[in-house]
Amino acid sequence: MSYSGHLQGDIHSHCWFYESVRRSFEYDGYGETCGGITAISLTAFMLESYFNLSCKQIFDSKSKVEKLLDSPPDNLFEQLDLKTERSTDIYEKLAIAYGFKSQSENLITALCNQLYKKKKERFTKLCKSKSFYDIDDEIRFSPKAKFAALSDVLYTEDALKLEHDAMVQRIFDIRNSLAHGRSEFVKQSFTIISSNNDAFSSEMVPPLQASWQANCSLENAKCLFDKACEVITFISTRAFDDDMPFVMPTQIGAFTPG
Repeated sequence: MSYSGHLQGDIHSHCWFYESVRRSFEYDGYGETCGGITAISLTAFMLESYFNLSCKQIFDSKSKVEKLLDSPPDNLFEQLDLKTERSTDIYEKLAIAYGFKSQSENLITALCNQLYKKKKERFTKLCKSKSFYDIDDEIRFSPKAKFAALSDVLYTEDALKLEHDAMVQRIFDIRNSLAHGRSEFVKQSFTIISSNNDAFSSEMVPPLQASWQANCSLENAKCLFDKACEVITFISTRAFDDDMPFVMPTQIGAFTPG
């Protein structure tokens, strides 16, 4: 017996990076430094992939309207009548009524403010017909710039915005120092105190550490991962009313015998 069929659905890369970091903490074989490097690098990948997804979804207000129509609220038509003009297209009416259009326009403005001269002109032109992913392939926004734009649109509390921005800046500074790593000549002095002169061994000598290694401890990696998850959950809740951003979207399919 054979079967044929098809599957379809979104695969969110940040979910895989999230799970990879989580599992790396459960595996002792990496050790302190290798485990920290692995976790921090994957955490940075997780953050950037979620920033990409968030920008894409906010840009595409039509898709947000279609998702709304899949499970429309009871007061849908009341919202339309209150907040839009009768002559507006239904997708346009919903995008306006539920704030999707203004959110998209605000993000475009925030991203545009990150650019200068020719890139700004090119970005403005691309926004008329291209998706965010197509635009980003050409403009190449940094993850810091993407978060800055998202935070301008979504954050209302300055203290929280500054706290999250500091974490994002730090994790991508560490990631960049690893990606463009350089060998270092390191010197350090140390003192070993022992009550037994015969007890000295090489294991008592503290290892040399490069400047970047202090940031790549497992303790620091776990702290940054937790903060990164907090940022993603905040953005997901504020932008998409979804407090479970690390659950992979449902995939659907059909199968027939033969």
